[in-house]
Amino acid sequence: MNFGIMNNKNQDMAKIKTYHDGWDCVPQLKRAMRTLTHFGHLQYEINNCVRQHQLEDIVNEIKEKLEETIELLDEIDTTQEFETVDIEEFDEL
Repeated sequence: MNFGIMNNKNQDMAKIKTYHDGWDCVPQLKRAMRTLTHFGHLQYEINNCVRQHQLEDIVNEIKEKLEETIELLDEIDTTQEFETVDIEEFDEL
């Protein structure tokens, strides 16, 4: 996948120029959020007093998704800084 990213390697902090103004340039972040949204069925069950699963199963599933989310977040280089540029400016880089 090309997210329209240009990395400026001359600085200590990686400054990445992109023509996307969202977080598509950090796919792990989007996957982490998608992982957290997989609780829909459990969220309904818990919030609406509908007991369909065993407590142990609910707790284990939530823990598993949280661990998966943390693994994805640990892959992200948080020293990166993103700057949105016009596509024309990006083409000149």
